[in-house]
Amino acid sequence: MEKSKEFHHYLIGFVLATILTVIPFTLVATVGGTTSYVVLVICAVLQAVVHMRFFLHLSYKGQQREDLQLVLFTGLILLIMVAGSIWVLGSLYARM
Repeated sequence: MEKSKEFHHYLIGFVLATILTVIPFTLVATVGGTTSYVVLVICAVLQAVVHMRFFLHLSYKGQQREDLQLVLFTGLILLIMVAGSIWVLGSLYARM
């Protein structure tokens, strides 16, 4: 990848990541409430995608597709662990 094209790619990623960081901070600081938390989660997921695409250079092409599958599988395992932990803690809280 050319230097200027690579720099342009990083710059787009930086701008998108900054926007996806400012939106939740602004909402939580000014509005609050359940809607802010939903927007916060959506922005967090989008920011993870931006980081994978623009900084880790993961895409659907050739060898990079296997790397993307590895990252997605790792994300799935982490999601199962977090959801399972929340479910167990919720169940314990309900029994108390």
